[in-house]
Amino acid sequence: MFDFLTLPPLVNLGADALRVLLSFALGVFIVNIYFWTHAKVPQKSFTDTLIILCMLISVVMVVIGDSIARAFSLVGALSIIRFRTAIQDPRDIGFVFYALAVGMAVGAGNPSVAILATFLIGIIILCMYHWHQHFGNDNEFGLEFCLPLNQDPETIYRPIFDKHLIYERLLEQRVKKTQLIELTFRVKLANPQEWLTFFNELSRIENVTDVKMDKE
Repeated sequence: MFDFLTLPPLVNLGADALRVLLSFALGVFIVNIYFWTHAKVPQKSFTDTLIILCMLISVVMVVIGDSIARAFSLVGALSIIRFRTAIQDPRDIGFVFYALAVGMAVGAGNPSVAILATFLIGIIILCMYHWHQHFGNDNEFGLEFCLPLNQDPETIYRPIFDKHLIYERLLEQRVKKTQLIELTFRVKLANPQEWLTFFNELSRIENVTDVKMDKE
């Protein structure tokens, strides 16, 4: 009747504690990789969530064990969770699954797989980051601006484009409720150091509004 109150052996408790601590350490490593390779200032709430997820998933895997019934029960219990914060960067989704996979490996009793995967994936992410840093296209930008509908857009922006760009591609063209046409380009500057000059000259053109320029 009171079997459920029986404490597990200390050996099992120690092993479970080591799994949680290992998942914590690997989660910290994942967060450091995220910090080193993130283009902007990372949100602390997101980096903390990665560590917590890694530990929680390891605990979930320990609880599930080989029981299919427990697996379905936990899936049903966890399905009530609703995430309200939208992930803006698709790269962040990869780090979420990175933490989940490592936590699952630790919780499933495969610490060697967890450690190997953590370091190998982390090294590959670092290599990709440094590749983009040294061999990326510094002169490619995303460009958006609006023009009035009653004018030929080519005649308005063409002189500035011909002066500064070596490549352009119109990605999207749509009409807004304000009776403006919004154009989205991918552009490549002849001189990437003159991106601010290009931006200012385009912004000063009459009838050109809402100019936005993002690094590709």
